Order: sequence, then C-alpha cells, then structure tokens
Amino acid sequence: MIHVTNLNPCFDLVYKIPELGKETYLDLPAHFFPAGKGLNVAKVIAILGEPVRLLSLMPEDDNSRFETFCDKNNIHFSSYPINGSARINTTVYDELTCSTVHYNSGGPTLSTQVQDGFESFLRGFISKEDQWVFAGSLRSGIESYFYSRLIRACHDHGAFPLLDTRGNALKHGIREHPLVISPNETELESLFQEPIEGIGQLALKGKRLIDSGIDTVFITLGEDGVLALHKDECLLCRPPEIDVVDTVGCGDAFLAGVAVARERGFSFHETCRLAVACGTSNAANFGPAEVNVHEIWHFMEKIFVSQL
Repeated sequence: MIHVTNLNPCFDLVYKIPELGKETYLDLPAHFFPAGKGLNVAKVIAILGEPVRLLSLMPEDDNSRFETFCDKNNIHFSSYPINGSARINTTVYDELTCSTVHYNSGGPTLSTQVQDGFESFLRGFISKEDQWVFAGSLRSGIESYFYSRLIRACHDHGAFPLLDTRGNALKHGIREHPLVISPNETELESLFQEPIEGIGQLALKGKRLIDSGIDTVFITLGEDGVLALHKDECLLCRPPEIDVVDTVGCGDAFLAGVAVARERGFSFHETCRLAVACGTSNAANFGPAEVNVHEIWHFMEKIFVSQL
C-alpha cells in the first residue's frame, strides 16, 4: 500500500468571480472542500486506482468531515487528533483574466508532545515493501529533523520513502537518502545556497544528489516539464501544450503519478511519462487533484522525453 502523511490539513474555499475590482459580490457560488498537500497526493493515487492511506495530524473539530471526504474518494483515513479546527485557505478565480489569487492562513504552533505523539502514530503503520510519501512543509513547532527520522524508520523496516518538502526539512531529509525527491528549481537553489542557471547546471546538481545516495531525483520546472535523474540517466520530460486552467496541486499530482508508477513496476521512462501526465491533467482542470484518468493516458502518449 501507499501511505501519505498530511501535516497541514485545511479547507479550501474557492470563489469564481466575473472580474476583480468590485467591492461586493452577492450570491456567488462557492466550493468548500477538505484539502492539504498530502490529501491532494492521496486523492490522485486513489483516482488512478491504487490503495492509499492518508495519515493526518487532524484537528478534532473537523475530523468527521475529512473522514467522510476520504471515504467518498476511496482513501483509507487514519487520524491523530489534536485540539482546534483546520485552517481555511481562500482562492479567488477571475473568469475575465483567467487569473487566480490565493490567501493561505497559518496554524498554531504545535507542542513537542504533539510532534512526538504523531511520530509514534506514523511509525506504527510502517511495514516492509510499502511506499511512504512525506509531502509538505513542516508546521510551526515541528522539528526540521521530523521527516529524516521517519525516512530512517522506513529504511529500517524495508519500506520506500518519497520526500517532497523544502528548506531545512529537505536539507535534513536527503541525508537519510529517501528513494525519491522532487524539488523545484527554487527549492534546489535554497538547498545548495547558490543560484542555478539553465538545464545544464540543474542536471549537475541533480547528479550530485544521485551520487549522494538518492535513487531518483525529479526537478520540476513548471510548464517546462521535469528534469528526471536515475542512475546514469538524465531525461528532460516536456508536457504537451494545453490550455492551462489551474496550476495548484500540479506537483502533488506529479508525485502521486511517481508513487503509482513505482507500485506498478513501471520503467523509469514510463514513470516519468505517467507523472508528467498527471501534473498536466491537474493543470487542465480547475482545483487541486482534479485529474481525469482517460486524459492522463492520452497525455502520456504526448509527453516528449529527451536524453541529456
């Protein structure tokens, strides 16, 4: 099974408006649904038809709504309860200009007791051959070594850790050699603490990470695709041209594709195609993790892969 952690559960509130500029809009349709980086990853995995469990640090006031949402989306849900309510993030989509504005709220600082309890809770699910996706930034109060300890636990139990985070959490996490990492260019520059210019330099930085003991490195490039490195291979994978609707959650959909491809024993090339196709389908639809299976298989055939 694929397990996905969710440290930052939230609700997404989405408005579509005719155009920005008016002070007041009445009777606007609103979309309000559970979200969070880990949940986005888990939802795409489930859409692709693989069993997935979401393990969430969950404010008690909203546990039942997340549980119901996961049940409807074929996601196994296990929660570690904490006090309070989930954050609310607001998105405003301007239909005239097709532009989007996001307002993300913060959450309270967590105690050491909560961190230790959640870590013990997660460790109880780790077993041989399972994949673990550690996705998202760490909440205030969670130590930057949190993911690195869980990656080490995965290795100790014969499980396969995938890491998608940033800052010190990424810096410490890669020292434990996760099987897969997927930083973007900005996160890579922060990791190496220097500017990186062009595909050639990105490839060299990725190769350094491969040489350090990481099995596979995906450097996401937004609309330009992904630079993928594995063993002695370095591939530039470009998506087909589409009418982009919403880019929120594209990285989450990409990582879900990676996990599903690994679960099904895909080759490195086909793993890249599926992952990029998932991100492309996400971009072609409104809302995070709103991918379409038939669309994904169609996009897979149109991914341009070149060897560097």
